[in-house]
This record gives sequence, C-alpha cells and structure tokens, in this order.
Amino acid sequence: MSSERMIDGTANDLGSAAMSDTPPMNREERIARAREMAAKKAPADATTAQQQASRIAQRLAGIGASQAQRHVTAAEQSDAARYLEPTSPEWQRAVQLARSVAITRAKRRDTITHGEVKWAILDELRVVVAAPVFEELLAAIGEETDGAPLGAIIVHPDTGKPTDDFLLAAMELGFDAPLPALQRQVYEHFG
Repeated sequence: MSSERMIDGTANDLGSAAMSDTPPMNREERIARAREMAAKKAPADATTAQQQASRIAQRLAGIGASQAQRHVTAAEQSDAARYLEPTSPEWQRAVQLARSVAITRAKRRDTITHGEVKWAILDELRVVVAAPVFEELLAAIGEETDGAPLGAIIVHPDTGKPTDDFLLAAMELGFDAPLPALQRQVYEHFG
C-alpha cells in the first residue's frame, strides 16, 4: 500500500511538473544551461584547488623534504602500494595537484623536490608515483605551464637540479637558458 502511495506521489509530482508554465528545453538550451552552471562552479573549483594546494604546502613545510621522501620510500616498499599510471582515474588529479604544489612553491621563489611532489600525491590521492611515471607526470605538468618551464623548480634532492630528461625536453621547447635563468623565469611568471 505504501509503495502505491509512493508511486502515486511520484506520478503526481511528475504530472505537476509537466503541467507547469515552463516549456521543456531543447538540446541546445540544455547544453547552454549546463555550460552556464559549469561557469558558475569554476571559480569555486579554483578556490578549492588553491585551498588544497595551500593546505598541502603547509603540511609539506611541517614535515620537510627528507621526511616526505622517507614516507614515499616506505610506501614504495609496501606490498599494498597502489601505483599511479597515466591510465589511472587519479592521473588528471595527480597532474593538477603536482602543478598546484609546484606553483605554490614558485610563488615563494623556492624549489620543490621530487620526493615532496610524490608525497603530496601520496598524501592526497593515496597512490605512489614510480620513477618512470614521475617523468611522464613532469611532462604533463610542462604541457600546461603557459610559457614558463615549471619543471625547472622540481628538483632531485641530491643535485638540486631537475632531471636530464626535463632539461632536454625544455631545450626542445626553446627553453635553452641556463638553469638559474629558467628558475627565475618560473618565479617571475608564477610569483
């Protein structure tokens, strides 16, 4: 009996909506409405991304580069580790997260280590970034830099320099200045 009422209630609701003064939307109107809603949501998404990057930057500052690397190493050695792949559902979020964390560091006019970027992804997305995939991640970050080689400030902790692969890719894209000049360019662009 109660299910009949529910069905009747649903039918009545649908019936009243169909009888409203608002005409149904055609395909173009629905698309326009969806775009309008997405445009309204975009600033909130950007604010959320900035807040996320800020929160992660604060946590990174609290643990430091060496502790971040220790966490990453422990996760890599775990039998239960889940690894990030370019085909993973988390890939785009990982790229955006790495980019946001690097930009936050660039605004402070400072470099960020591979371990810190990997830790941010591990901490936020609960996936480990292996070395070959990290190179692909750096390339993906580089595709969205708007004219500044953001990867120039993502450095190996032992050398304080980006990977050779990054430097070669940057040269191919026309960023052939010495590393300090590339890093200054990043700081000026994002700062």
